Amino acid sequence: MRPWSNTETSHLLMLCQIHGRDWRLISKLHGRTPKEYFELNPVLRRQPTRIVRRQE
Repeated sequence: MRPWSNTETSHLLMLCQIHGRDWRLISKLHGRTPKEYFELNPVLRRQPTRIVRRQE
């Protein structure tokens, strides 16, 4: 995986503001895989719609 530049990071944030978290479109425009985005910032992963409690 190639390192992230400051320009790429700011471009990614701009695309996320415009397109939300449509990773297919952002990957196509930006040239990175969703896995690379998640390695840059784990918070970018989609949040679950509901919380499942673990049964102990």
